[in-house]
Amino acid sequence: CAFIGKLVFFFLLVKPFKAFSIVLSNIIFFYLLPLHASLLYTVIPVSGGWSPLSSDRYQWLEVDLGERTQISAVATQGRYGSSDWLIAYLLMFSDTGHNWKQYHQEDGIGVFPGNSNADSVVKHKLQQPVIARYVRLIPLDWNPNGRIGLRLETYGCPYDSDVVSFSGHSSLVYRLSPRPRISKESISLNFKTLRNSGILFHAEGQNQQSITLELEKGKLLLLLQKGRSSSPDSRHLVSLGSLLDDQHWHYFAVEHHSTHLNLTVDKTTLWVQIPSTFRQYDTNKKKPHSTGFSFYLTLTGLSTNRNLYGCLENLLYNGLNLVYLAKQKDQRVTGNVTFSCAEPVSVAMTFTGPQSFLWLPWMTGSSSGGMSMGLHFRTWNKEGLLLTFDLPERAGVVWLYLSKARLCLQIHKPGSALNDGQWHNVELISRRGHVTVAVDGDEGATAHTSPSLVITKESNLFYGAIHEQSCEAYKHKGNTSGYYYIDVDGSGPIKPQLIYCNMTGSRHTRPNTNTPCRHPCVSPLRSIPHFEYTSQDEQLMAIVSQSEHCEQEVAYHCRKSRFLNTPGLQVDISNFVLSY
Repeated sequence: CAFIGKLVFFFLLVKPFKAFSIVLSNIIFFYLLPLHASLLYTVIPVSGGWSPLSSDRYQWLEVDLGERTQISAVATQGRYGSSDWLIAYLLMFSDTGHNWKQYHQEDGIGVFPGNSNADSVVKHKLQQPVIARYVRLIPLDWNPNGRIGLRLETYGCPYDSDVVSFSGHSSLVYRLSPRPRISKESISLNFKTLRNSGILFHAEGQNQQSITLELEKGKLLLLLQKGRSSSPDSRHLVSLGSLLDDQHWHYFAVEHHSTHLNLTVDKTTLWVQIPSTFRQYDTNKKKPHSTGFSFYLTLTGLSTNRNLYGCLENLLYNGLNLVYLAKQKDQRVTGNVTFSCAEPVSVAMTFTGPQSFLWLPWMTGSSSGGMSMGLHFRTWNKEGLLLTFDLPERAGVVWLYLSKARLCLQIHKPGSALNDGQWHNVELISRRGHVTVAVDGDEGATAHTSPSLVITKESNLFYGAIHEQSCEAYKHKGNTSGYYYIDVDGSGPIKPQLIYCNMTGSRHTRPNTNTPCRHPCVSPLRSIPHFEYTSQDEQLMAIVSQSEHCEQEVAYHCRKSRFLNTPGLQVDISNFVLSY
């Protein structure tokens, strides 16, 4: 295919191409408009090309090709007569201009190397052509002795497609005439949707054999079935792909051979053996063959509650464009669909790392002071911040986040620490499925439960969970030896500490220590080790002061040394010197 766009308007007289427009982050001077961003642009006596006002990674140049186009290559050049050129950049593509997808080569690398000077042209052929209307180039690195500077060309050819849209309840039914047995049958299509579930097509053939392609939780499921039974012997299920509900076009193809299937999703192909129960034998040639799925094909029409909500494009059955037949009102086709693909208002965004964020200005609420926020999210991470904002009049900060794969809402208010030794009032109100929690007369959090949270007189309410003040208290409650939290001052300021309680003898308490293995010698006859306790000093002093008897064991191990000639040990614990 030939080139499809130079970013300069008067080259239309030399090499005609379809109209396009350019959008960019900003420009530095008026004569550096995007219309000058063409390769080899040297007509006007000023520097030609695009250069943004600020040279940083927040800049971009966007080209609208006017319609969806098959893009095969891009070429870059520095800004004419300057020290401005790109060293590396990213490419993004979109059908709508707001739902973007980064291009990656087959090796997974998404960064394109740029130029080494302002004059040479560097062209990159895309390993897989991209179908898109919008192209966005994002600079990553540029000449350290200059600025971001760019002249750009894109190469490709027109792209023809037949699109059909499904509302979740609509369908298309094709009743195709029987065809002679062939060695290979194929069905291919492109699809895109924001819903994670829905049937794409269902085909039936001879002997009650059928094949169904369904999207389930963002994965494609291909189901082979014989008869109406749901037994494992009559069903064969194959899973392909993941996260396919991203509102980007995805390619699917199935080639039906006599003994196997070739399944392709985007760039990945899977070979699947057809179980013997789905094959028959030719009585003349004594060879297995498949009965085919040629007679009844339904697009998203098995049931009204499982149909696809999205779009299909270029549905081909053995090379026959079935969407085109439907547009031509072919008698073999029945259904109620729209031959266009509407784009949703919502846009999906990907946060690529812990430093990624989206900042939005605060919107003024209604006159009553109320506001509402909503979002959809998906992640494999168990932890992560979803939303945070400041309350009006510096009343506090709200965090909505994931913790251990659970959704948490936290409201932090200045001076709102509740461990100040004072009485605090807590009210929990359950009404009509809503739970309201008020602390000290302030409704700080509201949650909605589904199914509704109902508290009845038969329900059990548990209060407390205060730690005991000694191991003796745990022993009287019937607890056996183990680790327990001891709160020596009850509701006082000292935090509880985890202690091993020995319930078998008279000694109950044993704090943990981190005993060092080696210590440097201050002199040949003296060593000063430091013992680090897991408990804090105030916790140790509190538990020691409340104990009737306290002792500590220190073990000394030495190799190739005469123990009788070593000096004695002295241990200093908070100004108490103990000799051993």
